[in-house]
Amino acid sequence: MNPFFPFRYFLLLGLFFSAQVMAQQEQLVPLNSNPVIKKYILNNPVSTNKILAVDTLDIPFVDDFSGTEVYPDANLWLDKLVFINDDFPRNPFTIGVATFDGLDAYGNAYVNTFSSAQGYCDTLTSKPIFLLTKPASSGGGQYSIGDSITLSFYYEKKGWGDAPDTNDSLLLEFLDPVTTLWSRQWFKVGGVFGGNDTVFSSVQVRITNPAFLADGFQFRFRSYGGQTGSLDQWHLDYVRLYKAYNNFTNQMDTTITDIAYTLPAASLLSGFTSIPWDHFTYLSNPDQQAIIKDSATVNYRVNSSSNEDVGFNNRIYDYVESLVYSFGITNGNIFAGRPKNVNLNYTFPLSGLFPNTPSLTIDSTFFTYKTYFSNLSSAPGIKTNDTVFYKQEFYNYYSYDDGTAEVGYDLVNAPNGKLAMQFDIIKPDTLRAVRFMFLQQNLNVSNKLFTIKIWSSLSPETLIYQETNQKPVYVDTINGFATYVLDQIVPVSGTIYVGFQQVLPDGLHLGFDRNTNSNSKMFYNVNGSWIPVGVATGSFMIRPVMGDTSLFTGISNPEIMANDYLLFPNPTEHYFSIRNADATQVENIVITDLQGKEISKVPFALAFSTVDFIPGIYLVKINQFDGISIVRKLIITQH
Repeated sequence: MNPFFPFRYFLLLGLFFSAQVMAQQEQLVPLNSNPVIKKYILNNPVSTNKILAVDTLDIPFVDDFSGTEVYPDANLWLDKLVFINDDFPRNPFTIGVATFDGLDAYGNAYVNTFSSAQGYCDTLTSKPIFLLTKPASSGGGQYSIGDSITLSFYYEKKGWGDAPDTNDSLLLEFLDPVTTLWSRQWFKVGGVFGGNDTVFSSVQVRITNPAFLADGFQFRFRSYGGQTGSLDQWHLDYVRLYKAYNNFTNQMDTTITDIAYTLPAASLLSGFTSIPWDHFTYLSNPDQQAIIKDSATVNYRVNSSSNEDVGFNNRIYDYVESLVYSFGITNGNIFAGRPKNVNLNYTFPLSGLFPNTPSLTIDSTFFTYKTYFSNLSSAPGIKTNDTVFYKQEFYNYYSYDDGTAEVGYDLVNAPNGKLAMQFDIIKPDTLRAVRFMFLQQNLNVSNKLFTIKIWSSLSPETLIYQETNQKPVYVDTINGFATYVLDQIVPVSGTIYVGFQQVLPDGLHLGFDRNTNSNSKMFYNVNGSWIPVGVATGSFMIRPVMGDTSLFTGISNPEIMANDYLLFPNPTEHYFSIRNADATQVENIVITDLQGKEISKVPFALAFSTVDFIPGIYLVKINQFDGISIVRKLIITQH
């Protein structure tokens, strides 16, 4: 982080410093915490302290960060400070990278102040390694300088996150087990020029000092930069420590042999990541097919000089894990003639992917999309990068985003500024709630007022509903989505625009997903005219929740609608509350599965935990003291 810019959080990410952007009053701001890490810790209450070095590893040491999520592989690394993910890198070498930034193992800033604090941030330290004694499987003996032991890796600046400045750096250090001193072997300064933010660069560091050829050798990467948020990002991929000299060929061998996916699978819906299931099934088959993409694309890389007999397999499973569709290309040297050692993609036609049954509920279900290399046993290299999954949601909301924000979106110096996202509603319905992801930044804006607005048109501007006196709510333990239940049920059909109008000039830090592209659906208005969002490619994290009370099942007395009980968030991951519930009226609640088996019976409370529940659909029976019972459905998604 550059110390001459103490107000970094109000600056555009490096690529967007321009007079034109500033004039438009749009800004992207880095995250001040990491909700993915916080969510992971909530579901996996493990210590984030440094792991004790209790064992020693043989070489080759190889990690492409595809085998774990959030934290590095504890079998190889001692630290939990870097963030293992596939959201922030661009054009990675294989799926999964280790991201270095200014956030600690808990997803919080190292220095939680509004300042330009700068210093060492994330560290990634290997376990001790046998670098003198050869393993028995290799014939035993000892390594020598002539073995050309080499540490190789790939790194990228910025990616989809924040660019490191010219006084930031990434360092590689080796440990001398005898002196226990660390010494710098390589470093790279920040600064992004000529599009280098999208390129992974290769580094090879050969060990030439005999002092490092000792058992108990370690290496570590460290970043230096801003300590107050998800700043100054570096992404590390495919780390190898190995004997590079090949005794059979009598020459150096620095190549990687691996066939790997490079990006996660994506939504199979055209534009959307979720639409209500009853909206999808409302359509006839030809119209359903129009909602599905014409084709699916997988991203991969062939790090091999040979033509492997490998193809692509694709499978679709419903929510009970029954196979409902398969497609792809089987074995047959499909890589023959394809470029090697570059990022590639392969596209398949799509049709008839999602049968109308079975489903979780009338308006919600999900499918699991799995894509993997066929003839997997013959594919060389790491196996954890040979398969990727995507959860195709059909929940009771419309969404364009993938659920994870890389940056926040602000309208700055814009009192009464408005933003909106366009949704083309498939069938007439009612809008019950709106979900926004508001991000925690250094300046807390949770006390700033805004008005939820729903328009049927932006030109001319036609407002059909608004709800005033709202404030941003941070819900980072479930990846940040806060549910705003509307005071009235709003009938909607055709094209609508959902967003808000801020009151003060301050930006409200709306989540912005850089891995999807919905720019044609996003607009803002700071001076009386609606303008398409142009600050960067991405998607606002806004989700309108559809469905009225007629969609809730099991209502014993349809006339008892004054209570209008509503569960939210719904779907949920960790907890739910009951809107409009009065403790003086509700005796208890009973949660059952769809077959009526009682799962839980508890007294009324402000919130109910679902952490111990298996993902699926449940019925929540709200029993009143007057003998009336009302049932609502609850969807619990994957924790």
